[in-house]
Amino acid sequence: MVPPGYPTELAQPFADLLTEHPHKMIMCSMVHPHDLTCEGRLFGEFGKEWWRAMALYAPLNAIMALIFRGPAGILRKPRRFLVSFIKSTLRSTLFLTAYCTIANYVPCKLRNWFGRDRTWFYYVNGLVAGSMVMIEAPGRRLELGMYCLPRAIESFWNCGVEWGWWRHIPGGEGIYFCLATGVLMTLYQQDPETILDG
Repeated sequence: MVPPGYPTELAQPFADLLTEHPHKMIMCSMVHPHDLTCEGRLFGEFGKEWWRAMALYAPLNAIMALIFRGPAGILRKPRRFLVSFIKSTLRSTLFLTAYCTIANYVPCKLRNWFGRDRTWFYYVNGLVAGSMVMIEAPGRRLELGMYCLPRAIESFWNCGVEWGWWRHIPGGEGIYFCLATGVLMTLYQQDPETILDG
């Protein structure tokens, strides 16, 4: 069932998704065709995303512990290591789970409240989902920021080209790579313990 006001020919490629459950908004029927409400998807996805995030962070934290502490460091204080490992893994899992589920939920909910899709929904979504980083330890927040920095600079560069602020420069990726690496190296030079903290 295509919501009123939308041309049926535009929705035809998505007919299978749109007819399973009637949704008020086409995007909702595409994002969660099996759930009648946005909240139903939120709670359903939270559980699924939890286990996906756990499968990512448990081995990652174990590998990082082996690299930075070594087996001898772990065996010296195994109880302390285990508590730290569990706490770090649960915290990171909660962060990623909350980030992913909120990022899917906020635009869906705003769409239903306002009855249409607007560009600013995605700015609000970025702020709300991005605030989930506060769940992480301060040192990890910085790591995540540094991980995202090159992608943010790349997006800014590509938008600048698209908006006509500057021209495309063949090999221009090197410029924003140098900027991102410069920030990382400056941070490491000025405050190295923040890189490894958390």
